[in-house]
Amino acid sequence: MKYFSWHYFEILLKLFTVARNLFLTPLYMFSVPLHLSTFFSPWKKQYVQKRPGFHLDDIFSVISFNTISRVIGAILRSISIFLGLILSFGFGMFGLLISLLWMILPVFTLPFYLMRKKTNKEEAQSLYNNHKNNINSLCMSLFQREEGTFICKRLGLDRESVIKKLRELPPSQFPNSNLGISSISDLWILISENCSFFKEVLSSQSLNMEDIKETALWYEKKESIRKKPLILDSLAIRGLKGFGSDWPYAYTPQLDKYSVDMTKVVTPFPLLIGHEKEILQMEETLLKTTGNNILIVGEAGTARHMTVETFAFRVLSGQCDPHLSHKRVIQLNMTKILSGHSSFVDAKEFFKSLVFEAEFAGNIIIVIDDFDKYIGSEKGHVDLSDIFYEISQSRIGIIGITSPYSYHSSIETHKELPTTFEKIEITPPSSDLVLTELELAVIPVLENNYNCVITFPAIKQTIELADRYITTSEFPSKAIELLDSAVVFARSQKTHIITPIHIQKIIEQKYHIVSGAVSENEKEKLLHLEDLLHERIINQEMAISSLANSLRRGRLNIESANKPIGTFLFLGPTGVGKTETAKALASVYFGDENNLLRFDMSEYQKDEGLARLIGSSRLNTPGELTSKLLEHPAGVLLLDELEKASPDILNLFLTLIDEGYITDHTGKKINAKNCIIIATSNAGAEFIRQSLESGVPKKTLESSVLEYIQTSQIFTPEFLNRFDKVVVFTPLSEGHLREIAKLILTDLNKRLTSKEITVAVTPKLITALSNIGYHPERGAREIKRVITEIVEDTVAKRLLSPLHKKGEVLQIEV
Repeated sequence: MKYFSWHYFEILLKLFTVARNLFLTPLYMFSVPLHLSTFFSPWKKQYVQKRPGFHLDDIFSVISFNTISRVIGAILRSISIFLGLILSFGFGMFGLLISLLWMILPVFTLPFYLMRKKTNKEEAQSLYNNHKNNINSLCMSLFQREEGTFICKRLGLDRESVIKKLRELPPSQFPNSNLGISSISDLWILISENCSFFKEVLSSQSLNMEDIKETALWYEKKESIRKKPLILDSLAIRGLKGFGSDWPYAYTPQLDKYSVDMTKVVTPFPLLIGHEKEILQMEETLLKTTGNNILIVGEAGTARHMTVETFAFRVLSGQCDPHLSHKRVIQLNMTKILSGHSSFVDAKEFFKSLVFEAEFAGNIIIVIDDFDKYIGSEKGHVDLSDIFYEISQSRIGIIGITSPYSYHSSIETHKELPTTFEKIEITPPSSDLVLTELELAVIPVLENNYNCVITFPAIKQTIELADRYITTSEFPSKAIELLDSAVVFARSQKTHIITPIHIQKIIEQKYHIVSGAVSENEKEKLLHLEDLLHERIINQEMAISSLANSLRRGRLNIESANKPIGTFLFLGPTGVGKTETAKALASVYFGDENNLLRFDMSEYQKDEGLARLIGSSRLNTPGELTSKLLEHPAGVLLLDELEKASPDILNLFLTLIDEGYITDHTGKKINAKNCIIIATSNAGAEFIRQSLESGVPKKTLESSVLEYIQTSQIFTPEFLNRFDKVVVFTPLSEGHLREIAKLILTDLNKRLTSKEITVAVTPKLITALSNIGYHPERGAREIKRVITEIVEDTVAKRLLSPLHKKGEVLQIEV
């Protein structure tokens, strides 16, 4: 029964489809439908540049050319139509004959049925039945199949050694399993759950059952998108660019100088996944008689340009509606078009002439990047909106590309354009969709270009780290760029297997932050963070301990990924080490003090201060804070003298401290989840000093200070509760200052190494300097000033003195 179903339904229907398509192919190869509808049209229309006044010779030239070209066109079209019809009839009859023979000779097709490729389900059930008494045998059979080769390659497993080991193993019975086998993927899941040896192999490579499932699914997705043969694809046949398909349309000599034909430039990743809905919407809009204009609206990195490139590729390859298959998708070089003119009026007239040439050609779709720059009279804009509105009423189609902010600020407010352009939003895809895009559209291209193999764990790591650390772009672009950089890095290291380590290295190089598994050296550093920080910070054990604990949790991904690594408010007098602690943290954890982003809140006052931090819509200027976070998504963000910030700025910081992002003037969320946020304040400094003098224990000091801060309405309880920890810094004793003086002098000697002079750091010098610099209300700042004025000045004079000798140890008397 299955055989007759296969013979008379499955195959016969395909043969009828082939017969029909054999009949259609010559018709569209020779553009018969197009030539019939444009039979008396000119063979290439002539375009004449308009000149002022009346010119009889121009009119005569156009009329004579069009008359002659119509005759030529009719002759050539007749030949093309005749050849197409003859071949169509012959091919169609051949296809019909094959179909009829297949109908009446069922017995002779039995060998084809037996040799046919089984369905995925049939193959899976056959394998299971053949090996259901020996799971090791089933495992070996799976590894010997094409899927096994693919899975081993993608998981970084040595296929030959696994098969060799499986051959040596004794038979092993299946445990009781009620798993329904409907695909080869089910068998891979079955062995990953029940085959002891395979479990060991996966565990040794830090892989799990989910990796097997996802890799097997990747193979199935890859197989499912194999391109349908042209003979079975009637839509592709109808979209063929047949012989003479460009005859009815005019040449565009001027336009070609100032544009790129996207249907002739191959897109790097033609198999774009996930924007089928948007591309179909583009087709439907461009097919309209009126209102056939589009605005692609999306953030940078959401594949706005790739969507247009994919649409152009489909026009070129006949994968779109046949009415669009003869179009040319042209991207204008607006900078080149508008430059080199004596006045703006001349530039507009030149642009208008190019548009008229495109309209006259009859098969042009115009693409304009940064469309918003040519709307309105704002700074940096060139207003061409009147021309765009005029074009929008014609048959020519426009595709503009812009961002959500620019659309709302420049285009949506225009009185005419929003009604004549169809808005198509491009949003960032989900992580699952990005995974599929990488697997099917990106990785085949990268592997072909670089002759490498990209493993599945590397893809997972790419998506995870791009999502966490790359904030200047959106998915899928940031994942593609990260993976591309990792491949280039791996090839520079003379390896062709791309693993998660290569992805981690790129993140470390770019953002100076360690990702991936914790190494033994890093474990030691994390365990002894307090000691490392105390090499630069004297006293303040509570602050150091809180910071170290937060860093350990953040590095091991124990805390929520939707918050900053840690958020702290440092309260205390001037000069007790609040800012120095932030610097030490940037140096110890992020590798460099340059990873400290410092903002003094006294410099950001009122509305102007808020605009400076997040940017100004009115002035169209970026924000200082938001720009820094985009450039350095991982580091220490220091908000100095927080008590001087206005209420509006404090409200802005609520989401920054609590949720790890800040919204800029365009409405875009700027990620700060990979930062440690430290705010400092001198608020309550006098209260802290008086409390300690009156004998308040340090254990209860913090709660007393918090109560004072809230009672004095310096900060609200809501704001204080957003911090992970409010840390009270206590004043420094004279003994602390002596330790600080020693640290400063040691650091000075490091800087003097290249000068070949050293300051003798003696107890006598340290005591003398601390006695002079001991002012409790000024803290360590006074001792730094004293060392600068006494020690550093003395060193400078000695270096200039003729008595100075190389390698000298300078004894300083105070």
